Amino acid sequence: MNLIEKIRPFADRFEKIKVELAWILGGQALSFVGGFIGLKVLTNIMEPKGYGQLALGLTIAGIFTTYVYGPAANVIARFYAVYRERGDLGVYFATIKSAHRTVGVVLALFAFAASGITGMLAGSEWGAILLIASFFGIVSGVNASFLALQNAVRQRKIVALHQAIDVWLRIGLSIVLIWFWNSSGCFALLGYLLGTTAITFSQFHYAQKNDEIRANWLTVNSDLKLQACQREFKAYAASFMIFSGFAAISLYSDRWVLQTVSGADAVGVYSALYQIAASPVNLFFAMVNQLVVPIVFERAGAMTTRMQAESSSLLVTQTALISAIVMIGVTACAYFFGESIAQLLTNRTFAEQSSMLWLTVSGISIYNIGQVYSLKGLYHNQPKIYFWPKGLQAISFLIAAYLLAERTGIQGVAAALCVSSLIYLFSVLFVNSRLAPDFS
Repeated sequence: MNLIEKIRPFADRFEKIKVELAWILGGQALSFVGGFIGLKVLTNIMEPKGYGQLALGLTIAGIFTTYVYGPAANVIARFYAVYRERGDLGVYFATIKSAHRTVGVVLALFAFAASGITGMLAGSEWGAILLIASFFGIVSGVNASFLALQNAVRQRKIVALHQAIDVWLRIGLSIVLIWFWNSSGCFALLGYLLGTTAITFSQFHYAQKNDEIRANWLTVNSDLKLQACQREFKAYAASFMIFSGFAAISLYSDRWVLQTVSGADAVGVYSALYQIAASPVNLFFAMVNQLVVPIVFERAGAMTTRMQAESSSLLVTQTALISAIVMIGVTACAYFFGESIAQLLTNRTFAEQSSMLWLTVSGISIYNIGQVYSLKGLYHNQPKIYFWPKGLQAISFLIAAYLLAERTGIQGVAAALCVSSLIYLFSVLFVNSRLAPDFS
């Protein structure tokens, strides 16, 4: 077999996905640019304290999105192909809609109650921040569910456009509100809420334009099928809800640790620099997830044959190795040019702590490579096997972040992220080595 014959299958595969890849790249690039422009403007019209309030508010929204809607998005992404293969998409949609209605009402009631209590204890400004952040979390979660659905049906163009417009719209509205009122985190969060709400309505509109979704959206199903679907979804999502508790610690405890140790000014500086470090990493892995994850799940299908397992496993390994090579380059750029990048995207006050950038890039990259490898357990429908790797990562990060923040401040939190991410990666690899499907 000559070289041309060997590479022809890869060329044919690339030909099939190049349009999807182009839309993913375009959408993520627009989001990337919008995020940095927003960072530059917001850090210059808001004091570190105000930016810290915004960052803390976003952690509240993030907990809603991560703990509640994150598991829902994983269910939506994993089971679309399964239920299409079974011919039961009507059951799939009915179960998802019912769950979202119930969760939305419960979270809204909780938000009002928690906001009132916070307002009495910490002042009206923090009460308003909690309320707006909570509703932003709810809206963002519904939006994430639509993104997962449209990724599952491979509507790359729709996903890319909505992701890009979402970033520009919420940041733009935040700037307008701050400009006309004041620079508190409350008004910045309100801009985020209004922007993502508009995008979510648009997501629903475009989802209904898909023939397969529209044909099954209102299908009437038997109670027995619905109950079976609910049990299957709950069993799959239960592990993710536990994981999400760990993820909330990993993603948001650093801000609250700094708030406790050093105050809102340190939170503002850390959050701005974290965004600079995280943006290229998240951009890359968001593209990887949009492009690769639906294909992995399609290859895995219902996991009834050895060929399905081997094909999906090979794709996961290839993706992880390519990701590692790219992230080494990104980390090197952060190490050598971190101060210049921070000065360009923020101002001198924030750039003084720029040495944390390369550590943060390393930590986030290692964690995401671990996430790529964890796809193996997901397409085997065994997400619970990652309980202890995620638990180890979360606990080690929380402890190390607190201890190191007291000694070295912002730099210590970045170092804690690296250590905990390495623990997570090696734990996932160990768990994967013991995963053996039975096709007998």
